[in-house]
Amino acid sequence: MTAVLQATVRILILWMMFIPGWACAQTIGIHGAVTDSSGSAVEGAIVTLETASASPRTTVTDAGGSFLFSGVEPGNYKITIAADGFAAWTAASVAVGSGGPPLLTAVLQVAAASSTINVTLPPHEVAAEQLKLQEKQRLLGVFPDFFVSYEANPAPLTAAQKFQLGWKTILDPVTFADTGVSAGFQLWRNKYPEFGQGMEGYGKRFGAQYADHATGILVGHVVMQSIFHQDPRYFYKGTGSVRSRALYAIGTAFVRKGDNGHWQPAYSDVLGGMAATEISTLYYPASSRPGRRLIDNAMLGFGGRAVHNLLHEFVLRKITPNLPKAAVGLSQRVLREGTPVSLISVEDWSLGGGPIAFMLASDIEEEGVIIVPIGTKASGQAAFVAPDGKAMHVELDHMRLKVGEREVPLRSAPSRDGDGQMEHHSLENSGRIAITLYVAEDVALTQTP
Repeated sequence: MTAVLQATVRILILWMMFIPGWACAQTIGIHGAVTDSSGSAVEGAIVTLETASASPRTTVTDAGGSFLFSGVEPGNYKITIAADGFAAWTAASVAVGSGGPPLLTAVLQVAAASSTINVTLPPHEVAAEQLKLQEKQRLLGVFPDFFVSYEANPAPLTAAQKFQLGWKTILDPVTFADTGVSAGFQLWRNKYPEFGQGMEGYGKRFGAQYADHATGILVGHVVMQSIFHQDPRYFYKGTGSVRSRALYAIGTAFVRKGDNGHWQPAYSDVLGGMAATEISTLYYPASSRPGRRLIDNAMLGFGGRAVHNLLHEFVLRKITPNLPKAAVGLSQRVLREGTPVSLISVEDWSLGGGPIAFMLASDIEEEGVIIVPIGTKASGQAAFVAPDGKAMHVELDHMRLKVGEREVPLRSAPSRDGDGQMEHHSLENSGRIAITLYVAEDVALTQTP
């Protein structure tokens, strides 16, 4: 009888291990509760479960502040909890094993008020630090290109700093080498025959070429800009459409940014170019002196600056190696068009159309830097429609992600030519949904200190 009883118990154990109800009982899960510092339950908090080996899972807390992830494989997980008005809560390593489902208790703290105290250096000291980076700019790593600023917020230069840029360009070894090659080419073509041939002719051509370069820099880019308090540099834009950047590059051939930060007519360039041309008549042969009218000279100057600006806006930055990140327009972060934005509805999705609020379900990062944190608000209009008698579905319109003072437009497809099919799914144990939208255009974000 004892042997029969033992065999029966073994069979029952094996049977219970394989029936569906018992299989579910063996499933590992993660559940927990979210409260504020007073102990009150936090409803609608976004809970994200992440692991290196699987896609993130997301849910929201119920009216009692509880959440549950079922069917979780053993391993280490990261859990992030975000709620409107609270600082994000993170558990970096939650171990899930066979000993039963982990129970977590998260206490959210009220987010600190957004306040900053700006402690800044005087403008000339900021400019001095920026010039240290600027003076390392070399096209193809060789040719000096110091009169271009890639800073998002460049400080105005003092007169001494303008001369510093000019002298560094004039005295650069590459400048002497370039002048030597140009003088040799003129000697070979016998340009300006009044200078003669041989070493004497080469020396005169070298001197005239170097004087052209020096007066063009000092008079055209330093002296006049110092007198009229205008900045001699081109300020790289780097964001926006190709058309807007091209118009900016061409437009800045006719204006200069003043030391007061305002755009002004480029009279320092015009007068500087005219003065440099007149100075060149002192050392070129009389028969070779330029005879075109001053207005022609000014128009050629505008055209040359426009070409210079267009090349820097679209081409030359790409062949300038080792450009510091702080000087390539990244000090002002840009939320790029097509960036995916994961959102969770704040309200129950089934309540109907009209205004609807969302929260960002995961951080948006750029090169490892969080530029939009989890929990950021988004909003739009929802409409329940049934076109042509088909099944009812929801359409979203005027979706915007609130980033600081900016309203970032969102769309349903990664590209402008996409079919607009919105990616969405219902959350576990909730009437809310998770959707994935995409940034509709490049948006420059002002960084907080």
